[in-house]
Amino acid sequence: MYLLYLDESGQPKGHGPGSSKYFVLAGAALHEQDCDPLSRSIESLQARLLPSHPELELHATDMWAGRKEWARVPISDRRELLRAVFHHIGTWTSPRGGAPLLFAAAVEKASFRGIDLIERAHEEVFTKFNSCVTRYHLAGDSHRALVIADDSSYEKLMQSLLPKWKRQGSRIGRMHSFIEVPLYVNSKASRLVQVADFVAWGTWQYYENRVQTFIQDINGRFDADNGVQHGLVHLQIGHRSCVCVACNSRRTHVIEPIVPVY
Repeated sequence: MYLLYLDESGQPKGHGPGSSKYFVLAGAALHEQDCDPLSRSIESLQARLLPSHPELELHATDMWAGRKEWARVPISDRRELLRAVFHHIGTWTSPRGGAPLLFAAAVEKASFRGIDLIERAHEEVFTKFNSCVTRYHLAGDSHRALVIADDSSYEKLMQSLLPKWKRQGSRIGRMHSFIEVPLYVNSKASRLVQVADFVAWGTWQYYENRVQTFIQDINGRFDADNGVQHGLVHLQIGHRSCVCVACNSRRTHVIEPIVPVY
């Protein structure tokens, strides 16, 4: 079984000053045998770099800005750990040779006025995850899929939509791989949901602020096949001329190094 741990960054609603331009839903998929090893490795990394606060929840926004419980941690320590976690996500492999598969949908809100961005982003990410598991099945490596997400107000919506997508199909296609509706947990209790938070925030920084620093470390882990970065989806009206790594791969079938987003 593959488990997709999911989180978000940016606001799904609102336009104008004080509101983000992008809403990102993202996460990391792991084979069931790799979940505990990655979780333990994250805990070990934090204990080594921040031995005085091994209990703090890894939340990228709070770590970067020094907010909430991270306000008492020196900026140099916060940012060293932040960068180390991104590097760890991008390089870690399990004892069996497995690695996280990343998925993200970055939605430009101005391109989708009047559309439910929460539903659209979930539809994209769930479809890409389902397609990945299906691709493995067609290659003779069969698995089922399950989503585990941070507690949110979307729980009722998604627990009603996924059964419909399985039975009738979504706008993109049917989703056969899922064994159950998404499960929702408190992120403080799950290091792997915290990993998903980093994937979402790093992706959001890339599209919202054109910051390449964080996504560079994890870009090679987005699900890809035949030179197309299927795991990273950029949803905007001008995607045909977009130079971001995901849009460019769909035109050229080559995953280039990260370049600025315009």
